[in-house]
Amino acid sequence: MAGSELNLQDQPLIERRQIDCVEIYLPKSIKFLSELYGFLRERVANRLGPIVLDGFSIYEVDGVFQGIQFWEQRTLVIRLLLVRPIGSPEAWVYSPINFLGREVARLAANEESIWVCHYQQTLSAFAGVRHVLT
Repeated sequence: MAGSELNLQDQPLIERRQIDCVEIYLPKSIKFLSELYGFLRERVANRLGPIVLDGFSIYEVDGVFQGIQFWEQRTLVIRLLLVRPIGSPEAWVYSPINFLGREVARLAANEESIWVCHYQQTLSAFAGVRHVLT
């Protein structure tokens, strides 16, 4: 049928939200990796508590850092996208950052430092083609 093709470029934006991207950088170590993963997974599964996560990503980067000593090492990066509640001020994100920083520092107690970076972003979420067609 002519003209019945779905023009995906003209599909409406499904949802737009304000999010805060938080990345935690720490040395990759097998000593605490399992416990760290379990802690993060629990924050996604348990919808009650001081912080609730919708998900997380973990990846690795290689780098060189100057601290008390010179470090050449593989670094674990944990990326979290925190959805900011409607009407919340920008400072809202400081509470989850402090909680996460303290917990990760507790799990990786022997590390020299753990870095937490924060980037304010806007999320545009689109439905998959199969969801648009149904």
